[in-house]
Amino acid sequence: MNLTEPGQNQGGGETRRKSRAPLVIGILALFLIAGALGFYVSSRFINPQAENTGGVKATLKLEPFLVNLADEGEANFVKATISLGLAAEPEGETWNDVTVAAVRDSVISLLSSKKAEQILTPQGKDTLRKEVRSKVNSLSPDLNVLEVYIVDFVVQL
Repeated sequence: MNLTEPGQNQGGGETRRKSRAPLVIGILALFLIAGALGFYVSSRFINPQAENTGGVKATLKLEPFLVNLADEGEANFVKATISLGLAAEPEGETWNDVTVAAVRDSVISLLSSKKAEQILTPQGKDTLRKEVRSKVNSLSPDLNVLEVYIVDFVVQL
């Protein structure tokens, strides 16, 4: 007859149970390290756009635009809200009412020259961003717009 205490197996079963704790802790630590490494890699290399806005110091939100498009025979329009990413905080007369009016006029002229099919695709929106930035920066050397953010964008067909 073999007499063992409750909770103990013959042959040292309790020591086997104690030796699993460091193994479980090691595996959990490995998962934690792998997760941290994955986060670092994804934020550093996979999403480089997050670092591209480092030069933007201020944003200027323009009032919404509601413009008829250049589609012939159709009454299509676009409603867009655009913000401009600036290289520096607006100082003094750099962004006065006249300047904002000139910027709005340029954007309205640009939007009204587009057809719906030109601005509905992601590539079309990227092209529109580049054209807006170029047009606004050409108004004055002091404006220095680095980014164009399309906040709202609706095209009625």
